[in-house]
Amino acid sequence: MSLVRRYVAVLVVALAMPGLAYIIYAWRLEGIVQHPQLPVAFEHADHRKVPCADCHHNFIDETGGGACYNCHKLTPEIAADMEAMFHDFCRDCHVRTRTAGEDSGPLRQCSLCHH
Repeated sequence: MSLVRRYVAVLVVALAMPGLAYIIYAWRLEGIVQHPQLPVAFEHADHRKVPCADCHHNFIDETGGGACYNCHKLTPEIAADMEAMFHDFCRDCHVRTRTAGEDSGPLRQCSLCHH
């Protein structure tokens, strides 16, 4: 293969990568909004030492009650970001709890939260 053809091939691949990344991101976002992985098993009794307002911000800003899903997962503009934030929020608390030597929730196994 000539040097010019190699450069053209590299250029084509380099130009195609951002488009492919965008398509994958959009496909993932659609999947999150249309088919979120639910339900999440959450036992309030296991979290009674945690102040309610740590999770339920609506206690503070009075936005009302209801499941987190109703606002945070059904709004397409924030659905992908919220999935990451929920995972970070829960996992960070579980890591802190485990590091403190206490029993904690799952850290990596999806099926332990999502049933």
